[in-house]
Amino acid sequence: MKIADGIYAYIWRSMFENNSNMYYFGDPLNILFDPGLNNYVDVRIMEMQKDGLNPDNIKYIVNTHGHPDHYEGSAYFMKKNIPIAIHKDEVDFIGKTSPMFYEMMGMQMPEIKFDTFLKEGKWKVGATELEIFATPGHSPSSICIYWPEKKTLVCGDLIFENSVGRVDFPGGSGDLLKQSIKKMSELDIEILLPGHMGFIQGKSEVKKNFDSIISQYFSFI
Repeated sequence: MKIADGIYAYIWRSMFENNSNMYYFGDPLNILFDPGLNNYVDVRIMEMQKDGLNPDNIKYIVNTHGHPDHYEGSAYFMKKNIPIAIHKDEVDFIGKTSPMFYEMMGMQMPEIKFDTFLKEGKWKVGATELEIFATPGHSPSSICIYWPEKKTLVCGDLIFENSVGRVDFPGGSGDLLKQSIKKMSELDIEILLPGHMGFIQGKSEVKKNFDSIISQYFSFI
C-alpha cells in the first residue's frame, strides 16, 4: 500500500508464519527493502502490481540484516540480476548462523550472492542521497536506511511499535541495541518502517514510540 509519495509498505499480517515487512522506495530510487521469505515473494510482487508498480523497475534489493525472514527472498531477485545489498560484515554473520536457522526451520539454505556492500554514511543512488546507519544489537551488522527528503527510516528489527528486536539470537547484544535505538531516536523521522508489526507515521507518534521504548523497555533489555 502507498503510505506517502514514493513510499510503499507491505505489512506481513499472517499469524501462522513469521515473515518480515517489505518496503519500497519508488521513483527515482526504486529500492526494495527486506523481501522476506522466498516462498512469498510472488504474493508480494502481486501486491506491488496492485499499487501500480512495475517490479521490472526495481534497481536494488537492500537487506537490513541477515536473518532468513528478511533476506531469503533476495534469491528471487538475484536470478533477475538485480543487485543485492547488505552490510559487508553481515555476510560473515549469515555464513556462520544461517545454516543453524535453516536447520531449525527444516529448510534448505539458499545460495545468495551479495554484490553491493553498504556501510555507515551517505549512499548516493542516482541524484538522491540516502543515509546508512550502522545499528548493531539485533544482529552484529544491522543497518537502518534514512531518506532525508522524506524523513523516512527503514529500521529492520531495531525497534517496532511498542517493542524492540530480540537480542537472544546468536550475535545479539542488548547493550548495542540500546545504543542503536538512542542514536536513531535523534533523527528527524516522520515515517518509521519497522521489520514487523505496523509502521508509525507522524513525527510526534514516532518520537512517542522511541521515548516509550527508552523509558519502559531499556531496563529489561
